[in-house]
Amino acid sequence: MYFWNSYPFIRLSIALIIGIILFDYLPTLWTDPLFTFPILIAILVFCVFASSKYGFHKIRHLNGLSGLAIIIFIGGFMVKLRYHDHSPNHYRFLETPSKAYAGTIVKPASEGDQYYRYELALDYVISDTLRETEGIIYLYVRKDSINSVFQYGDFLRIKGRIYSVSPPKNPHEFDYKQYLERQHIHSHSFVKKEAIQIADRHSPSGVLAFAYTLRTSAANIIDRTIVSKKENAIAKALILGVKDHLDNEIKKAYASAGAMHVLAVSGLHVGIIYLLLQFLFGRLKHGGMFGKRLFAVFSIVIIWLYALITGLSPSVLRAATMFSMMTVGQVGAREGNIYNTLGIAAFMLLIYDPYLIYSVGFQLSFAAVFGIVYLQPKLYRLIAFRLMIPDKAWAITCVSIAAQAATFPLSAYYFHQFPTYFLLSNLVVIPVAFLALFMGIIMLLLYPVTSFISQILGNILENIFGFLNLIMNGIESLPGSLIEWIYIDQYGLILIYSFSLTLAVSLHHKSFKMLLISSGLILIFLFNDSKQYYDQSKKKYLIFYSIKEKTAIDEVKGLSVQLFTEGDGTTDPGVYSFQINPNRLASLLPPIEGTNNSLKKKFQDFGAFQFGTLLSQKILIIDSTTFHLDFKKPINADIVLIENNAVGNLEWFKEHFAAEHVLLGSSNSYYYVNKMNKQAKSMDFDIHSIRNDGAFVLKISDDLNID
Repeated sequence: MYFWNSYPFIRLSIALIIGIILFDYLPTLWTDPLFTFPILIAILVFCVFASSKYGFHKIRHLNGLSGLAIIIFIGGFMVKLRYHDHSPNHYRFLETPSKAYAGTIVKPASEGDQYYRYELALDYVISDTLRETEGIIYLYVRKDSINSVFQYGDFLRIKGRIYSVSPPKNPHEFDYKQYLERQHIHSHSFVKKEAIQIADRHSPSGVLAFAYTLRTSAANIIDRTIVSKKENAIAKALILGVKDHLDNEIKKAYASAGAMHVLAVSGLHVGIIYLLLQFLFGRLKHGGMFGKRLFAVFSIVIIWLYALITGLSPSVLRAATMFSMMTVGQVGAREGNIYNTLGIAAFMLLIYDPYLIYSVGFQLSFAAVFGIVYLQPKLYRLIAFRLMIPDKAWAITCVSIAAQAATFPLSAYYFHQFPTYFLLSNLVVIPVAFLALFMGIIMLLLYPVTSFISQILGNILENIFGFLNLIMNGIESLPGSLIEWIYIDQYGLILIYSFSLTLAVSLHHKSFKMLLISSGLILIFLFNDSKQYYDQSKKKYLIFYSIKEKTAIDEVKGLSVQLFTEGDGTTDPGVYSFQINPNRLASLLPPIEGTNNSLKKKFQDFGAFQFGTLLSQKILIIDSTTFHLDFKKPINADIVLIENNAVGNLEWFKEHFAAEHVLLGSSNSYYYVNKMNKQAKSMDFDIHSIRNDGAFVLKISDDLNID
């Protein structure tokens, strides 16, 4: 218990996180304030009464647990307040489709391949009537229809529909709907420039308007000084945090080399800014209390200005908060507890936005810093170098090892890969990032005064980034540069971190008891992993995937799988990997290949029909118009898949076909699917729309009975 006394905000942050997560699983605890608040008041009254009777010190543990319980309830309440306590005017409660709407751009454009994406805060929506509303949507504007990009604060009137974001349609597919909801976004709209009218401009926040204007000006300077496309994209990502122009080739090379963090503005970049401030203005701290305060104010202003310019990402927020607190602590000549400082940063950020806990960047950032703070000094002391260059290289290596050790479980859980040459790449990218960020800031500051010197610096940076790209591409091309297809589920992630923490505690305190607990946790992890393989080896099932205008069927037999697709069997990895591979990975199956089985080769072709067997299930695919045909007797099948609006009506279908399962494929039109669903409902006929309802999974036991 005394161990925790030095880390009060670690305890408070853990309790707050428990409350945030608990809300998602047991929201009823916070649904009725008449139930929640009396419990909190009862806890407070009990603690005050017990403390007055028995003394606070005697029941300090009970008081501590009661306090943590209150923080847990506060965590859940903050989630309800910020994400679920919508006013009746929120656009989620609109009952009729919109014909037009109006709102203000509250975040500058993000540039994609085909669209500019904006965050638009709605003011009103027109359906049958004009209705005031609120809430933020994603507005997508086609790039080929627009000459100039809209700005922060533009008030727009738009003709078009607002659509709810669809949930995932395939097993284990990324839940984009949930991802957006945790950013207060529930709908989106796709329009062309012709549908938009700029009515006014009024910035919701003067500070943000200044920051975005500053970032736009900085991006324009980079455009003038660094001409090469790839190097320009690297400069904007590393200096400003603008990653819109990074192509897939660059992202793949840096990810494979284990250096992607240098392209995502994070604690590394804020740390470099802090070190630069120390180098340039550190002498102020020797000027007495006034000098210390001046340095603190100046440092905090610069750090938060940089955080604003880079878009207030979770990792920058964490780093800016932590470095600000370190700076304030130095004013009072107190050496802060770094763990507690991190706890304070986490607590403040989660009070501001509870769902930051689900941000991958937030999780990786805190994990990396905890790993570096705990492991790096221990690793660094293992080897001593007298020369400066080997010593600095060893220090960077220790930082890289510590950060990778702390973040590997999270990286494996989210990205399913591990860069094997991360030590080599970080020996290059960290010094280059330090130099490039320093030169980049100088270039931006000097440009209004002397564009000539800024152009020289830009040319130097262009060569530096060209060299960096060459190194990263070289590391990527090394054999075994990236280990892929690593799968850890949520349960396994918790077990791995629990094992790591208990092992660290057992080694630090030389506790045999904690070592036994740690050993038990790793055995549970290995048992769970083995059980997953065993369970999967006994399964048989078919999956009809939901892929836009395409037919794709996985035939799964234990740990082996075959994919059957339309056409000649070739697959587009960019299309199929996001819908099929997530389920393959979670089911411990191999990834899809470039060429798969063709349904035309597997099935017999009867013109309007294709007929074949998968896992002893007779499957009939109807992909051409058939309602003019007549049959002497009904055609029997286990599964009938209707594609391309082929069946005119269900009454005709019931007369000529008999099937256990009737599926509407993804190639059917939106209006056709709705028409067929209405017919099925009126006839009390069971039908599954792959387009609307998602993938169809047919589980089959060894004796071929349906589960």
